[in-house]
Amino acid sequence: MIPDKTENKDINTSTLYKRVIATLYFFYTDIKKNLVVFLSSIILVTGLFLALNIRKSNTYSASFTVLYEELVRKVYGDRLDKIDILLKSNKSKAQSLLNIDPKAMATLKEISSTNIIGEKLSKDINTDRIPFVVNIYLTDTTYTSEIQDGIINYLENGNDYLIDKRKLKIKEIDEELAFIDLQLAMMDTLKRKYYNEGSLNTDATTGTSEGSVYQISYELYKKRQELMKKKEMPMNLYVIDDALIPVRNSKPYILIVLAGIFCGFIVYLGMAYLVLPVLRYKES
Repeated sequence: MIPDKTENKDINTSTLYKRVIATLYFFYTDIKKNLVVFLSSIILVTGLFLALNIRKSNTYSASFTVLYEELVRKVYGDRLDKIDILLKSNKSKAQSLLNIDPKAMATLKEISSTNIIGEKLSKDINTDRIPFVVNIYLTDTTYTSEIQDGIINYLENGNDYLIDKRKLKIKEIDEELAFIDLQLAMMDTLKRKYYNEGSLNTDATTGTSEGSVYQISYELYKKRQELMKKKEMPMNLYVIDDALIPVRNSKPYILIVLAGIFCGFIVYLGMAYLVLPVLRYKES
């Protein structure tokens, strides 16, 4: 007689069900036997999670995106890591470097940075000019803009090299503008010359030369406009997305409680099946 497949399936399901019940019963009796350890693990771990969440509920996080023209992302990442270390070990020195109000400094807890795809900035050795993100963690959102400006000022003017580099950049722009102004003055002289000659001589050569002068003048004018923009915005760093909306770092309490119970149960398993057997072990 060929066994019925449906009957075999029911037997397998019943066997699996009995195994699950047996396993749950084993844990039930074991927890009853070690009830104090079980409750202690659950309560302590859940309480720790809740305490950390309450602490985080007083902290806000905000981020801003920075566009840059000089150096590379890794350099900025290293500098931000250093100011974060000072923030936790030597707050007065960090305040002097950021040049922000003491009240603002008191609210700042952490500074971190990533590239645009979320990787740690100090590990990014690429040399392209893709913007990066600065994250700040603070206890009072009142000082968000001041802290953001302080960080940008630190990255822009944090040492003599960066300050001298900026001064040199402005000097080069001024010199190039002076040269272009001189060339434009010469072009104006040539245009007046061609205009005066054009009233007497209107051959093709004169028209071509005059057109070239106007073309050169236009190119110089465009270059001058670009340099004026650079002079008006001489910084190497610009915030293109401000830290406008700080958010609380805490998680929903129901989620924290569930996570605490789960982790507490894991701790209980370690205590019940590793620590307690070792403590109760007696060599035969």
